[in-house]
Amino acid sequence: MSVKAPPASNPPTDRILRAILAILLSVACFSVLNAISKTLTEHYPVVQVIWARYVFAFMFMMALFLPRSGRALFRWHNVGSQVVRGLLLFFSSYLYFHGIVYLPLATAAAISLTSPLVVTALSARFLGEPVGLARWIAVFVGFAGALIVVRPGHAHFEWHSLLVVGSTLCSAFYQLYSRRYGQTERPDASATMATIVGTVVATPMLPFEWATPTFGWDWVLFVAIGVLAGVGHYFVTIAYSQAPAATIAPFNYGQLIGAAILGYLIFDSIPDFWTWVGAAVIVCSGLYLGHAERQRWRRLAIKK
Repeated sequence: MSVKAPPASNPPTDRILRAILAILLSVACFSVLNAISKTLTEHYPVVQVIWARYVFAFMFMMALFLPRSGRALFRWHNVGSQVVRGLLLFFSSYLYFHGIVYLPLATAAAISLTSPLVVTALSARFLGEPVGLARWIAVFVGFAGALIVVRPGHAHFEWHSLLVVGSTLCSAFYQLYSRRYGQTERPDASATMATIVGTVVATPMLPFEWATPTFGWDWVLFVAIGVLAGVGHYFVTIAYSQAPAATIAPFNYGQLIGAAILGYLIFDSIPDFWTWVGAAVIVCSGLYLGHAERQRWRRLAIKK
C-alpha cells in the first residue's frame, strides 16, 4: 500500500501542543469506554455492544455538530478513503471488544500499545514522513515487548490475544488514514463518517444477537459508550490533523495506566509480572521514540 505524499513540514509548536492535548483526551475517553464495554459484554452480546457504540456515537455527533456545521458535516473530499477509514475503525472495535471478553483490560491495552509502533514503521511509505534509525530501533524494541506480553508458544498463551493484535493493526491503519487525509477533511465530518460506516455495518448483525436490557442503568451505559466513542475519535481526528503521526502516536501509551487502574477497581484484575515487563519495554521504546522526534524537530528548526 504505497501512497506518495509530500514531505512533512514542521508544524508550529502551538499546533503540536493542541494535538498532544487532543490525543490525551481521547486516551481518557477510550480507557473509560473499554471498561464500560467489558462490563456490558458480561451480560450482552458483543455485537450489541458494538452497535450501541456506533449508533449512539452517531446520534451524539448529530446533536453536537449538525446545528453548527449543517450540510458541511456530510461533505467529504475523499469519500472512498473515508469509508475505508470507517471500516478499519469498525473492525478494530469488533476484534478488540471480542478480545477483552477474555483478557484483562491492562493486557489488552499493553498489546494495543504496539499500534503507534506500526504507525511509525509505516509513516515513511504511507505518509511520506521520514523514519530514521532511532525510530526503527524503537519499533523493534517495542515489538519485542509485545512478544513478552503475548508470549506465543508459552503454556499460558491466550489465543484471544491475537484478536487484540488484529485490532491493533486495524487501528494503526485507521490512524494513518486520519493523518493522511486530516489536512483536507473537516474533523467533525471525518468523525461522523466513521460512525455512519460503523452503524451501517453493525445494524444488519443485530437481529441475530440481541438481548433486551432489563435495567435502566444498562441503557445509560450503552449511551455512554457511544458518547465516549464519538468524543474520543473526534479528538483523534483533531490530533492527527495538527501534527505528524509519529509525534502523536506515543501518547497513546497513557491507555495502559487507565486500563490498569480501571481493571483493578472494577474487575479486581491485576496484570501478571511478564505483562508489566512487556508493557514497560513498549513504553520505554515509545519514550525513546518521542525523544528522538523532539530532537529531529529541533534540528529542523535550527536549519530554518
